[in-house]
Amino acid sequence: MSEQQRTTFIELFHRRIPQYAAAAAACMGGFSLGCGLGWSAPCVEMLRSKLDDFAVNVIASVFPAGAALGTIAVPLLVDRIGRKWTMMGLVPIIIVGWILLISAGRLVSFYVIGRILTGACGGMCCVLAPMYSAEISEKQIRGTTGVFFQLLLVIGILYVYVTGFTRNVIAISSLCCIAPIVFGVTMSYVPESPLYYLIKNREEDARKSMQFFRGSKFDIELEINAFKEQVERSKFQKSNLTAFMKLPLLKTLGVAYGLMFFQQFSGINAIIFYGYSILEATGVGMDSQLELVILGSVQVVACVAAALLVDKLGRKLLMVISLATMCVCMAALAGFFVLTNYQPHIADQIHWLPLTSVCVYILAFCFGTGPIPWAYMGEIFPTRLKGVASSSAAFFNWLLAFVVTIAFPSVAEVLDYFVVFAFFALLCALAILFVIFCMVETKGKTFAEIEQAYGTHMLAQNEEPYSMQ
Repeated sequence: MSEQQRTTFIELFHRRIPQYAAAAAACMGGFSLGCGLGWSAPCVEMLRSKLDDFAVNVIASVFPAGAALGTIAVPLLVDRIGRKWTMMGLVPIIIVGWILLISAGRLVSFYVIGRILTGACGGMCCVLAPMYSAEISEKQIRGTTGVFFQLLLVIGILYVYVTGFTRNVIAISSLCCIAPIVFGVTMSYVPESPLYYLIKNREEDARKSMQFFRGSKFDIELEINAFKEQVERSKFQKSNLTAFMKLPLLKTLGVAYGLMFFQQFSGINAIIFYGYSILEATGVGMDSQLELVILGSVQVVACVAAALLVDKLGRKLLMVISLATMCVCMAALAGFFVLTNYQPHIADQIHWLPLTSVCVYILAFCFGTGPIPWAYMGEIFPTRLKGVASSSAAFFNWLLAFVVTIAFPSVAEVLDYFVVFAFFALLCALAILFVIFCMVETKGKTFAEIEQAYGTHMLAQNEEPYSMQ
């Protein structure tokens, strides 16, 4: 890099700091979600000493059910009170959820309600944070800020894994309760999305918001005019069942749903929710809590790499690399359990394989399959339909997560771990084909260009036939 290029890069970075900071503030909801997701791994085994197995499995798996329910509320609020204030309204609810977990003791109902509340708010953040990040970011860095959600999420998971060394459910839950407080404080300092202000015909507020994110010396007219044109076109978009039956939007929804399906059936939540139990089952011998911290650290490293590369390599390439690596790791893990059952002396000689496979798998997941579907969802849907479409895809994702987490212990017990992991490996392989043939690259594209690529721009023109460009 030449001196001039280095100077330009530094100047651009400094000018874009408000965009990075605001995206990170919104994605603190992801940090809180990560605490909820990661809570099960250390706490499930601790709870087994005072609760029966069925109750513990319900407590572990009810979190994604709550997240699925939470996504239903997003379309009712996001275009009425805004992206920022919808997120701010979640803060007291998350705090109440953690207080219930802190005070639960042996009361299963408190655990279940607390997990549903924290899960519901986390599910809403999955839609709101990527949407907000995409709308405040320049197209050159939209992929990077889109990955922030998954980055903060995995930092949250690592945080709760570290708190697991307290070996105390109350202490872990108390430390997790700090996250929503930080979320609320940081969000209070950033403006609402300029696109939301334009939807509400508040052009002066939109200009102030855009100027905050772009810097006082940046000419915002080009972007403001593009947003205004987008909002004008969106006035023809009706958020009703008929609109969602149009071929271009069905195609866009199909891609979003497909990415969510393959994300969940890659096996990630089985690893996250039952990581402690899986690592215990390998019989490797290392302290499983330490192994969890190693896994959490790997996730953070991978998400940092994804944030640095997503706007350079593109979404599709990162997804293919990620899925191919995950496929190999799941196959290796399945093979290890086969050896454990039939050739234990060979399994003893390769005791390093399970932890290595799980680490590389999580690294690969966080490199592409984890962050990109959420970031991509904030980019591809038309303005007026974004809330409903994104929420429906998020609902589908969390519904699948609930199915995987509730079914995994029973299926693994009946069919054995090697069958389950072989199934996950097969689906990772099928996902590669889906990404190659169905996913449209959004790297460096404006929202208008993305709509043209999917053909959804025709919805705003109220024309037939609907193109499948």
